[in-house]
Amino acid sequence: PEVKDDRIVKVVFTKNPKYKGDLKIRNNKVELDLFPDADAMGKALDDKKIDMMTRTMSPEQAQDLLAEPKEGIKLTEMPGLAISYMAFNTEDPAVEDKAVRQAVAQVIDRGAIANKVYGSTAEPLYSLIPSGITSHTNSFFNKYGEPSVAGAARTLEKAGINTPVKFTLHYTTDHYGPATKAEYETLAKQLNASKLFDVDVKGTPWDKYRPAQKKGEYAVFGMGWFPDFPDPDTYIAPFLDEGNFLNSPYKSTEAQKTLIPQSRREADRSAASPAFEKLQDIVATDVPVLPVWQGKQYVASLDELTGVEWAVNSSADLQLWELARGAV
Repeated sequence: PEVKDDRIVKVVFTKNPKYKGDLKIRNNKVELDLFPDADAMGKALDDKKIDMMTRTMSPEQAQDLLAEPKEGIKLTEMPGLAISYMAFNTEDPAVEDKAVRQAVAQVIDRGAIANKVYGSTAEPLYSLIPSGITSHTNSFFNKYGEPSVAGAARTLEKAGINTPVKFTLHYTTDHYGPATKAEYETLAKQLNASKLFDVDVKGTPWDKYRPAQKKGEYAVFGMGWFPDFPDPDTYIAPFLDEGNFLNSPYKSTEAQKTLIPQSRREADRSAASPAFEKLQDIVATDVPVLPVWQGKQYVASLDELTGVEWAVNSSADLQLWELARGAV
């Protein structure tokens, strides 16, 4: 690896001359450059200093290339693993009643967020476990159906909640891309248009946002997730288990003591589906988190690079041996 300012900036992979396996190795060497952000990587591709960009390519970059293709650069769509969601501090007085969180789930229009803000780079998500991952179910759609202000009003009235319910919707300005602002402003407009909520929107840089979120300073806030591996557990345990990623006060004893351990005992992941389906239903009922959209993954590359469609698998792992120049 090449290191600069205590940061790895390049890793060189070379072909193993002793390899006797079944895979066809299409190149002798691949240089993997690491960039501080997606914009820097995009500029390197434009300047033809790199042949391909992936993983941290932003939805905005993909949307721009879809809308206005650049000469000499092609865009390849891959299975997406990234998700975006709203989360709740379930001990905050504004949203501690489950009915308030359920009403939010009934009002928001995921399709409008995906289409108007992200175009073809995102699609509505109705579960923490995205489509394409074993055990996915549309748990939120199954419970709430299409967006319904009338349904949300009944939920709040039945629970004796005074309306409009007032809270601030927080998002981070510099961690998930520039479209985050438009996403959360649109969500707030949807909630306010129902007249059931009175929502302000506030953006904060990540270095202040994440510590404040973990301390429980935000009642409602936006987050994203890109897992290290495509198992349903990595979309469930980080949000529901003890010592979870969000430092959430929400606790489901059934999830923590029974369902998560049960799901982990199954080596055959399809056999764990009943436990994961129950876990998704618990999330849809208690709404400690609220899935909004699922991203599509894109790879941008120079025209002469081949094998790109095979170079990233469904686990988002790089298969560098597939890349070559000229005919595959």
